Amino acid sequence: MTKPSIYYACRLPVAAGGELVNFQHVAALRRKGWRAFALLDDGSKVAVPSRPYAVPMVQLGESMVFQPDDVLVLPEITPPAAWEKFAAMPCRKVMHNQNPYYTYQSFTSMQALNDYGLLGGLCCSRFTAQMLTRLGTTLDWQVVRPYVLPVFAQMADKPKKRQVAFMPRKRPVDAMLLRQIFSNLYPHMADVPWVEISNMARPQVAQVLGESQVFASLSQYEGLGLPPLEAMAAGALVCGFDGHGGQEYATPDNGFWVDDGDLEGFAHAVAKALDLPADEAQMRLLMGQAKVSHFTESRFEQELDLAWRALLGPQGDDFELPQHERPAHAN
Repeated sequence: MTKPSIYYACRLPVAAGGELVNFQHVAALRRKGWRAFALLDDGSKVAVPSRPYAVPMVQLGESMVFQPDDVLVLPEITPPAAWEKFAAMPCRKVMHNQNPYYTYQSFTSMQALNDYGLLGGLCCSRFTAQMLTRLGTTLDWQVVRPYVLPVFAQMADKPKKRQVAFMPRKRPVDAMLLRQIFSNLYPHMADVPWVEISNMARPQVAQVLGESQVFASLSQYEGLGLPPLEAMAAGALVCGFDGHGGQEYATPDNGFWVDDGDLEGFAHAVAKALDLPADEAQMRLLMGQAKVSHFTESRFEQELDLAWRALLGPQGDDFELPQHERPAHAN
């Protein structure tokens, strides 16, 4: 008898943080002894030199046959046509929602989401679960927060340069205006470098954050938002927008947070962070690192295991790998 499996819809090459998290889910489930696979769509380039995680990968195609007890995990950005296509397949479906603001890319209404017949939902934060519930979803959302890669904390003690790191991808116009407003309000700081983080591997991002005194957060419409947490871990002072999802971790003592869209206030926050006395900066960094300690890999694995046991109930045991197929370090 064929044992059931969990398949996470994934893409290669990985182009966004949320796509990487799906691979992390599969890798963690395998370590915990679950039968889990990355399911690559037709557009994925399988022959990519470096793979994000050494997990078993299955190519979606005509030869792929789902069993009724299998579970297919689809992201909240899955196009409606794909949901319609998968509805005809006999397996069960779960939504992995990493950004509630993107949910309407999948379904035109929350009632349509409720009517689809999902087994359940995974999401990245309490903020996301609560927002989806307020919007009308009736799914029992299981919260599995992603973790901050250790490479960021390894940069915490790196000597800091008087510079501002920033990621403009989501708010390019705001990034441009912020720098102009900052230079106008603080002309004596006009020579402070602003280092753009774009199209970098995680170790490169960690390097830039680790050598920057300040990180300017341009978060927007986030389900959680990892970059500010990564900056805290790397020892940079964080200021700017929490992107709403950042309410999960943003407090007055771990960042200079400003109201969304308040670019003038943002500029003042950057200046304050750059001129913060060493003892005050150290205290704020310690508070940030204390918050980051809630986003560890071990906690992530625990939440993931509990989430799947809640989704599957007693049948979860059917998804366990035989001992000889488990990684040597699996629990």
